[in-house]
Amino acid sequence: MAEGKPRVDVLLAMFEGVREEDVEEIERVLKSVDLKKLAILMKELSDNADAILSLIEVAKMLKETGTTAALTGLLEVSDETFNAIARAEVMKAVGNLMMLVYMLSMFDNFMLMRVAETTPKCVDVAVKEASKVERGLGLLELLSIMRSPEMAAALKAFTSIVRCMRGKG
Repeated sequence: MAEGKPRVDVLLAMFEGVREEDVEEIERVLKSVDLKKLAILMKELSDNADAILSLIEVAKMLKETGTTAALTGLLEVSDETFNAIARAEVMKAVGNLMMLVYMLSMFDNFMLMRVAETTPKCVDVAVKEASKVERGLGLLELLSIMRSPEMAAALKAFTSIVRCMRGKG
């Protein structure tokens, strides 16, 4: 405020350069203002000033990182984006992914960790063994493999899974 001038004079000085149509627009806006709502809004702004300032800071950071521009772009092409996402094969893939996540969440964590840690080594061993094969297996070799503890474990695991899936396990 200017020093030495009464408040009314300062207020009037602000409106000196205002055109007649601007005054009419201001009057129209002021007539439509609900003073109770304006008072409630001012009280809320005052009571929550810190939170509002924090939100403004977050909005500034989102703008600086380009996130708001990305969201605006996404919203501008929302119909195209929605149509691309809503295709049957995408929805089926999302459903399958959800089922996979659900299934994996049912396994014991220790067992999954053991499988995750040993799988790369075991696949490497299997590839090396498979690369050594130069001819088909003979009958005795095949019987030897069939009688191995590893084959017995694989067959037991497979039959247990099938039996459980049929509801008999």
